[in-house]
Amino acid sequence: MNPISGLKDPGRVGDLSKQMAVTPDPTAFSGKIKGRTLTTRSLSTGSGGLSYILLALPVLVFGAVFFRYALDIAKWDDHVLKVFLLNFEKADTFFGKVDAIVRQHNEHRIILDRLAAGLDFLLFGKLNYVHLMVVGNLTLVGLLILFARALRRAGLALWTALPVSLLLFNLSHWENMYWGMAALQNFSVVFLVVTALYRFAFRPSLDWQTVVLALLATATSGNGLVIWPLGLGLLLLKKDFPGTMRWLLAAVLCIRIYFVGYQKPPGNPPPKGSLAEVLEGWLAFNGAGAEAFPFGNPYTLSLGLGAALTALTVLLLLIRLRQFLRGRVLSGWDLLFLGVGSFVLGTGLIVAYSRAGFGLETLITSRYKIYSLLLLALTGTYVAAEFFRKKAGLVSLAMIGFSFLLALFSYSSYLDDTVFLRKYLSTMQFNWTYTQNRPVSTIDATTRRLVNPAPAFYDACLPELFTAWKNEPTASLDTLIIANRTFTLQSATSPALGVRDEGAYLLARSAQRIYLLPTRQNLSGSRRAWLQPGRIFGPGFTAQITEAELDKGRYDLAVLLVEANGRCRLQPTGKVITSSGQKNEIEKNW
Repeated sequence: MNPISGLKDPGRVGDLSKQMAVTPDPTAFSGKIKGRTLTTRSLSTGSGGLSYILLALPVLVFGAVFFRYALDIAKWDDHVLKVFLLNFEKADTFFGKVDAIVRQHNEHRIILDRLAAGLDFLLFGKLNYVHLMVVGNLTLVGLLILFARALRRAGLALWTALPVSLLLFNLSHWENMYWGMAALQNFSVVFLVVTALYRFAFRPSLDWQTVVLALLATATSGNGLVIWPLGLGLLLLKKDFPGTMRWLLAAVLCIRIYFVGYQKPPGNPPPKGSLAEVLEGWLAFNGAGAEAFPFGNPYTLSLGLGAALTALTVLLLLIRLRQFLRGRVLSGWDLLFLGVGSFVLGTGLIVAYSRAGFGLETLITSRYKIYSLLLLALTGTYVAAEFFRKKAGLVSLAMIGFSFLLALFSYSSYLDDTVFLRKYLSTMQFNWTYTQNRPVSTIDATTRRLVNPAPAFYDACLPELFTAWKNEPTASLDTLIIANRTFTLQSATSPALGVRDEGAYLLARSAQRIYLLPTRQNLSGSRRAWLQPGRIFGPGFTAQITEAELDKGRYDLAVLLVEANGRCRLQPTGKVITSSGQKNEIEKNW
């Protein structure tokens, strides 16, 4: 299944000109100047090749960075897709196979993720997580197309969509970018909901394609359910009463089916925050995009931007609703703003309420930033198109400046997270591949049939990793702290060797096996890194090892240095840690 339904080829930027051929908005402003008919579309300065190049540049940079760091390795919930493939194969009845597809995962029905994983396995013979990431990330291209079409309907030049491109395509999304299941779920549900709302806004009446998009959104993530009340509201605003009845029927059936056999997910903390804390978290969620700026406190920046952005968006929503009650005919842009703005604000409020138990700062993490950046793009372009029509170009230029700085700083602000995630995934693959004190894979035959181990930096180092090292220390660990069954280790001298696989790793060796563990390279603190991400790292690293990661035993520690040319150097530290092997049991429904 292609989740980007309704678009000819969202992955080909060169075809955008065909995608953006739209019919005029019947609610657009029109008038006459010196005997000539003037519409908002004629105010556009055109959509030449330069505009397409400008829109494509952030996408191309995003794509280049993506392929530099993406790895075909499962992260956390990704493993459930392997479980799905096994469950689907084992089911010997039609309803058994349907159950494998629709069964609950946490609070979601991840039908789209499972169908995409099944199709990928069918086409390529193995499940490839990078393929899932690519499909999920491509839905951002679909969002860009929708915004560009809406701006063209408003009579603005194509280049005014450049802030949208800069906000959607940057490293703020690093966690979703490099996580197969999350890319499909968290990006695709936004695209599907916004596409459905776009059709509500610019189509004269409800059609079956919009209902299908709503069904797909619901089948992708739990917050896709909000499309049903939002769609109902837009239909009432349009006074499409026949469509309202059909929509209500589809909503009742879909929601009823969604909650058949539904159980509250285990493991999630109950909402513990006060009303004030939930509201504060909501504002921080809405402004989370500000974390990319490399100055000030990230949470405070997010809270400040979120307060301003939320106040402006809510004010504009209330203004338009008040005008509607006084007889204003809402344009397609008005309806789109009302729908998407409510979707983002409503999702933020739900997330803030349900995740307050994890701590308010978790609400500005990367996986949620799509909503903050979407709200920035929506409100900024709506203000330019509807409130500063004569000066829309100036407003768009101001937005471009802000969006460009945010995108630019994101590539330095989040590069360390991206590098650490790559190191984390690589070392996790090593640890579940080599479970003995010899370089022989112990992955079971069933897993090998479903996935291929990704090529990793350690492949060339295997002989050295499993060779006994000398007893005398050649590397120093300046700090070794033990608290809450967690070992924190620090070094001030380990050199910064690169910004990909290069750098320091820890090797923990017992009589039974070895573990390879990632470290976080210290940041240089140089302001040059704001413009030159290659300078972000300085000497030294920090590593945290929980006892839950290690089997019971006594482990000698060494530092593995990986250079840019792939050469590995193993340096014993003389340090020893002892693990009880106690595991953290996490309740889950998959």
